[in-house]
Amino acid sequence: MKKSRTLLLTLFSILLQLSLSGQSYLMYIGTYTTWKEGGKGIYAYRFLPDSGKIVYAGLTHGIRNPSFLLADPSGQYLYAVNELGNRHGGVSSFSIERPGGKLTPLSTQPTGGDAPCHLTLDEAGTTLFTANYAGGSVSVFPVTEGRIWERTALITHEGHGPIAARQRGPHPHEVVINAVDHLLYVPDLGLDKVFLYRPRQAQQPLPAAQPYVTTAPGGGPRHLAFSPDGYEMYVVLEMASRLAHFHRDDPATPWQEIGSVSLLPEDADATGNTGAEVVITPDGKYLYASNRGHNSISLFSLERDGKPVMTGNYPCGGKTPRFFTLDPTGKYLLVLNQDSNNMVLFLRKNDGSLVPTGTDISVPKPVCAVFVPANL
Repeated sequence: MKKSRTLLLTLFSILLQLSLSGQSYLMYIGTYTTWKEGGKGIYAYRFLPDSGKIVYAGLTHGIRNPSFLLADPSGQYLYAVNELGNRHGGVSSFSIERPGGKLTPLSTQPTGGDAPCHLTLDEAGTTLFTANYAGGSVSVFPVTEGRIWERTALITHEGHGPIAARQRGPHPHEVVINAVDHLLYVPDLGLDKVFLYRPRQAQQPLPAAQPYVTTAPGGGPRHLAFSPDGYEMYVVLEMASRLAHFHRDDPATPWQEIGSVSLLPEDADATGNTGAEVVITPDGKYLYASNRGHNSISLFSLERDGKPVMTGNYPCGGKTPRFFTLDPTGKYLLVLNQDSNNMVLFLRKNDGSLVPTGTDISVPKPVCAVFVPANL
């Protein structure tokens, strides 16, 4: 059964790449704007996957710390957190003009929690969630045609973890909707838990039947990724520089931890390193994770039983790869290096290995990248 699913996913990935051939994309880069020599707002580029060319297309000024971005599934709207503390954290939305990609502000709302660092939409595209890192909370907003309305709910986590320097309180770091079980997943770095909620349209989400998954004490769960069939979950433990692997037999059964592996090669010194982003390829064969400190991207092959096996580790071309992503065709991997102020493009080979393309673009304090079709 698992083999049949793998073959179907491989076929789907091939057909997807063929269908996207010849398409061009608008690429938006979120930045930190309030740091010394920081970014100026949201940067726009045009990306041509046939050649791998990236062309500057403009800048939207005046947005405070638009660190993490999210594109509406329709490709018409862009959302950004405003990662600010002291109760000034917010979330903003923009309409996307074509063909140039200009962003026109639509709405802004306070999140009610400090330092919002991640956001996502529900599957209907009518409810927006933010993870408020310093506030220890998750905010819920109704959305219509790109406009964000007043917050309708605030979920506040409570407790602490064993590492006082980083875990004095809750620190939600990501909000993710699982396309298989339709639940909202919230990794909380401060509590060593991944919380699971049943989202309800513009209302207070309710805890799922399994309300949370516990990770190793002091590990600090940051970001996660699911296998395409929904049976495997991989969680980056930021502080431990490890990748935790969880399995379930079907979407109705609880998650069980299988084990964890290091995000670094055997001979690497983990001192000063923290894990960051994690991405699984659409065919479910490979997983990538980034290392800040070691400044690298690690490649894992995912075995039939879901076990991650490291098969490569590649210098990221800069310092502090906070974020990376695959382009829509899956042909390239784009790395954003926050502390060296650059983004680097890699070509992905059939075995998942990465080859530098020579594209290295200066961007101040880059944090996140999203792609939308240049033509709808």
